Amino acid sequence: MQPTYNIPAHFGPNCRVWVFIGARPLDATEIQWANEQLSSFTATWQTHGKAMNATGFVFEKHALVIVANEEGVQASGCSMDKINHLVRQMGSELGIDFFARMNTLVKENEQWELAKFDPTESRHFVSASTKLLGELI
Repeated sequence: MQPTYNIPAHFGPNCRVWVFIGARPLDATEIQWANEQLSSFTATWQTHGKAMNATGFVFEKHALVIVANEEGVQASGCSMDKINHLVRQMGSELGIDFFARMNTLVKENEQWELAKFDPTESRHFVSASTKLLGELI
């Protein structure tokens, strides 16, 4: 059974996705804490005073992911800055750099593994440039 990552059913495959991949996997305690931080953030996240329809979660022990359904309200530059601030703060608390953009996750034998970006990669992969929800899961 494929995990759902708590993505609401009304979120379509073209939602906006932000992916921040760390240099090491998170342990169970860190995952729980990170999911709580992401949930708290997305519950109160706004752009120009309007609530964003968003969710956040830890993906496969390595990545912090925020997904926004922008059909009603689109994220602005300031609201995206809030994401970066949150992720930097979380990285500081966890001792992980989530802004090393060469980190990717590749799927090998049905498992997601940390790798460095390779433009010739032929396996399914997730990176900071992932744009669509369908690419992620």
